[in-house]
Amino acid sequence: MTGMGRRRFVRDAAFVAGGAALFGGPAACGRAGAKAAARSRVVSVAVADMLKDLDYDPAAVHRAFDAGLRELTGERTLAGAWSSLVGPDDVVGIKINCIGAPRISSSLASINETVAGLKSAGVKENAIVVWDRMDRDFRRTGLAINRGPEGVRVMGCSTEWEGVVPWVAGYDPAVYVSFEDGTLRKFRELVGRGFTAEGSHREIFNSVSWLWTLAQQGDARARKYEAELRRLYTDYDDRDGIKRIAEEVADAFDGVVIENEDRSCFADIVTKGITKLVNIAVLKHNEDSGVTWAAKNIALGVTTNKVRFHIDYCAKAIPEIMAAPCIRDKTVLHIGEAAKISTVSVAGAQIARDERIFFSRDPVAMDRIGLDILEEKRAAQGLESIRGIATHVAACARKGLGTDDLKRIDWRALRA
Repeated sequence: MTGMGRRRFVRDAAFVAGGAALFGGPAACGRAGAKAAARSRVVSVAVADMLKDLDYDPAAVHRAFDAGLRELTGERTLAGAWSSLVGPDDVVGIKINCIGAPRISSSLASINETVAGLKSAGVKENAIVVWDRMDRDFRRTGLAINRGPEGVRVMGCSTEWEGVVPWVAGYDPAVYVSFEDGTLRKFRELVGRGFTAEGSHREIFNSVSWLWTLAQQGDARARKYEAELRRLYTDYDDRDGIKRIAEEVADAFDGVVIENEDRSCFADIVTKGITKLVNIAVLKHNEDSGVTWAAKNIALGVTTNKVRFHIDYCAKAIPEIMAAPCIRDKTVLHIGEAAKISTVSVAGAQIARDERIFFSRDPVAMDRIGLDILEEKRAAQGLESIRGIATHVAACARKGLGTDDLKRIDWRALRA
């Protein structure tokens, strides 16, 4: 730990969730968020011609936004709805999802409609930042990177992969969550218990993510495992492969210390680059969380050192990240695209149509509804239930980030 990092951590860190995680430097993010309202409003708008050849139609999307945002905010006009969320002095980030582009990703129609809405509320064009994890994620989205002083900015948090390292350029070393999962320290403890004999592929792989960290940092002994780790990252059937690696490295790195290995730093964009956040999420199945929509689109797109989060289907990490003041206090709107849904993996290998876009200020309520929709679409395609692994939704509710109780969700279903 650097001198500056340690001093700031000791001064500013706050225990949350009984010590499950730590926030470094909360002053950089803002004040603590308020509790969710007694009933959370979710608005869905169905448009019969939302999709044309599986692409979102701009005119249909405009009708959905007009009806949905007026219903959500209670304002009489679309411009008034946007003005109730943001103002001329705001710098607004639009978090999109590029994974699966161009087949299944945040649509250009919704992005452009959001930009137009922000501008109608007086937000300056260059004070609008469309962002996702890395610059290279934008290659197939139809969007061009723009970090310049004119026009809407479009960018990744970084030009470097952030998945297994505590920090890369573009992330704030003073603002982070802390978990022992996936650290070398925790691995040594687990080895002492003989966990490789009983652990699942998921448990073993994510417990040795520190090895991938060392490989990324250039450690010669760790780098010989890098190609195999990349393969095993998606091959959940090869338990013997990851067990073999875990046993080989059990005592091989006893003298190694990985600085700040427990940390997952937040992106500069959210800690100091924006004042408000709009989330455009795509409803998808994911092997590592069951459902991906509002909460996961932000939480797994805004921090470093995240591969290890999958050890428990992200049930610990997502609530802690979403509770960070730089996320909770700045997020004003969740837009959930569900006109086309990825029912198998995140890349759109299998699609179901639904013709709706959702709007809410409660990510948990939106995710709860999204989970039911995804379950229904998967069942219709003969696919197994994923409800049992989508545990982060209830975990977010327990954290006070919203409600997953359908009786406390004011779901308003419209047609436009």
